[in-house]
Amino acid sequence: MPSEPTLPVSTPAIPTLPTPSQRLTELPEEAVWLANFVSPRTQRTYQAAVQGFIAFHSLRSSDELRTIGQSHLIAWREYLIQSGASPRTVRNRLAAVSSLFRHLCERQVAARNPVTGVQRPRVNASRVEAAVLTPEQVRRLLHAPSEDTLQGIRDRAILHVLFYTGCRVSEVTHLKVQDFFEDAGYWVLDFIVKGGQRHRLAIHHELQLALRTYLAQSGHGAERESPLFLAVPRRELRKPLTSRQVSKLFHRYAREVGLPIGVTPHSARATFITEALDRKCPIEAVQASVGHRHIATTKMYDKRTLHYRESASFAVRY
Repeated sequence: MPSEPTLPVSTPAIPTLPTPSQRLTELPEEAVWLANFVSPRTQRTYQAAVQGFIAFHSLRSSDELRTIGQSHLIAWREYLIQSGASPRTVRNRLAAVSSLFRHLCERQVAARNPVTGVQRPRVNASRVEAAVLTPEQVRRLLHAPSEDTLQGIRDRAILHVLFYTGCRVSEVTHLKVQDFFEDAGYWVLDFIVKGGQRHRLAIHHELQLALRTYLAQSGHGAERESPLFLAVPRRELRKPLTSRQVSKLFHRYAREVGLPIGVTPHSARATFITEALDRKCPIEAVQASVGHRHIATTKMYDKRTLHYRESASFAVRY
């Protein structure tokens, strides 16, 4: 694969205006497109996708990017598929490039959107592919971190947040100490979810205990503006964990307790939804708890419909 060139797509900082005549309209349209997304996670995801496309074709300038054709997208699509990218990943990356070109077409700096008409791999839109864990597997994972170190106590609390709220990894990293509090007699976590919205959720007493234990040991429970989960041991920097760090610690403990390959942090979300539904929690309540806009999205996580125990394979005899 060609080396990555100097990229025309980047997240622009709001510039210092030395004179009244300088205007933000001087920013490249690619930068304006990217900056228009509210979510930093979306910005990073879309930027990475476009960067990958630029690197694959060794594009050196905005002018080259704006003149590429459908054949360039087809070649990149085939490369991604041959590299082992999942159908959903390929679709998402093509969608990012398509979003950029829609913006360029609207600004009349590109003649057409070359992604239009490019066939995308089919995905199963009826369910989320994340693996679901059994309650016994979840217990093993929750108890994997050490109770004798601050890092272990912190990691236990993080895993409890994931499995007892069904939140996304990014939502864990944005939590502050002040987001854990009592409201109307219930202890809650107040997440920042997709689109920058607030989502308040009453939490299980096991999660409350894990958080109180961690804050008591960490010593920053009175610092309301501090990130809830701090890096260890350099806590004096009051630096929050990144999504990558949370994912790494999840995978490390998953390996330690022998969970199947393919279990990811998103499995916690799928497990939370499936377990809640299996315990007869109304799907409307589950939808509200995980912050899904549409109930159809919640249904995609429900792995009860697989009914493995009813497989006809168990009935045959040879």
